[in-house]
Amino acid sequence: MPSLPSIMLVSSNGAGMGHLTRLLAYARGMGGAARCHVVSLSQAVPVVESEGLTWEYIPSQGATGLRPATWRALFRERMTEVLSRIAPDVLVFDGTHPYAGLDAALASAPETRAVWSRRGMWKTGRNTDQLLKSSWFDAVIEPGDLSAAADKGATVSATDVVHVDPVTLVDRDGLSDRATARAALGLPAEGPLALVTLGAGNINDTDDEVGAAATALLRRGVGVCVTAPSIAERAYVGDGIHLVRHFPLSEHSRAFDVAVAAAGYNSFHENLRFGLPTLFVPNGQTSLDDQVARASHAAQAGWALTTPTMTSGRAEALVDELLAHGAEMAQAAMDADPGNGAPAAGAEILRLAGVEVATS
Repeated sequence: MPSLPSIMLVSSNGAGMGHLTRLLAYARGMGGAARCHVVSLSQAVPVVESEGLTWEYIPSQGATGLRPATWRALFRERMTEVLSRIAPDVLVFDGTHPYAGLDAALASAPETRAVWSRRGMWKTGRNTDQLLKSSWFDAVIEPGDLSAAADKGATVSATDVVHVDPVTLVDRDGLSDRATARAALGLPAEGPLALVTLGAGNINDTDDEVGAAATALLRRGVGVCVTAPSIAERAYVGDGIHLVRHFPLSEHSRAFDVAVAAAGYNSFHENLRFGLPTLFVPNGQTSLDDQVARASHAAQAGWALTTPTMTSGRAEALVDELLAHGAEMAQAAMDADPGNGAPAAGAEILRLAGVEVATS
């Protein structure tokens, strides 16, 4: 019996869990047809053990404190060594900025095919020089965006790209029921609950936003659940606030009645695909991801609400509207859902490894 192909999943650092989560979605999408090993610059990488995957950590330039040129040389050396040791059939890099040194490492492993997994929705005029690095890779996979019609970034005009539907780690059939979800998270079995997730706390300060949202929800008898991811610098705490820690939290989406969330790729698509009524507070301080355009399109389509801020006295009316109309908007979003693109992305990765996968 032939051995399974070897796939190396490489994630950039990023400010949250997005890159790692997307790579794990691809691993699931391959349906056990490959042996996957994760190499990550994210300190959150140990979570991949929950998927039964092996992993190793390469500290980012920021984590090491090294000068950029020194770190790039270290990164090239480490990646070259890992490629020599693992000898993967395919390397998949997820990120918007392939690091200098990855090209040299790939050149040292000519038997390894390379894939760039690159989400769109880049801010206008940003990161255009990075598109030239497509030549480092044998294929580019772009996970779709439900707000793609609003995408004005550089990737829109890119050619030779494999487009797949929006990618989420969990699919609807993988969601736990309400009672199971609440028990798993240690939450009250009865009463309405809101999930407030406004980023990992290491892009900008979200205390005021979280506080405003929590106050408005609690005044309306809605319990407040705040995420406390392992990579957060700190977590908001306050009276009547439930802290939730679980990966992937999306599999327990049915624990919550509504959500107030940033509009990063993962939370945006999880909430809309799974029918969680959501008020998006996009993070406008991201360097590249156009969360404002993503959230605005969702609001215009009638899938969710959006606001630039929960402060300045806006929270009360916004929460009232979310509680009154959120369910119908969430249903409209589910009706527009094209399905999960992870299996299609997994099939493309396996194809490059020489494995043909039948698609429906």
